[in-house]
Amino acid sequence: MAKFVLFLGVLFGATAVIAGAMEHAVRGMIVADVSGADVELAGDELSDPAPNPEVAKRLAQYETGVRYHMVHGLALIGLGVVMAISARGQIMGIIAALSMVIGVKLFSGTLYLISALGMKQLTMLVPIGGSFMILGWILFLITVLLFEPLVDREDLE
Repeated sequence: MAKFVLFLGVLFGATAVIAGAMEHAVRGMIVADVSGADVELAGDELSDPAPNPEVAKRLAQYETGVRYHMVHGLALIGLGVVMAISARGQIMGIIAALSMVIGVKLFSGTLYLISALGMKQLTMLVPIGGSFMILGWILFLITVLLFEPLVDREDLE
């Protein structure tokens, strides 16, 4: 199970990088959606200022989704390492991982849809996703508290 959690963490890290790299394309989608027409961006730089407050808000939502996506990918890698070197807490660890996965999908995934496609009707899923992420962190803490090394220090001497 630890290997599966490590796999999920690396997968989430990779997909967060991809989502971050797509910010420029998403910026164009947001500008087109807000303006109601196909609009060319003034420049090709990612640091161009947003054309209006609505675009800026939606870009900030997208960036928040990417940030939480990446942080939880790294957390899953850490959880996988803890599970790999611990004799206890495997079930709690997998439940923590699943909670984080559901949380990221609901939180970041919904923010991606709201920001890129303007699907504001999904807004209520964001706090549900956040609650799953918080639950995942609490379960991660319990997994750490259950930690018992696979190898005793005396066995190494």
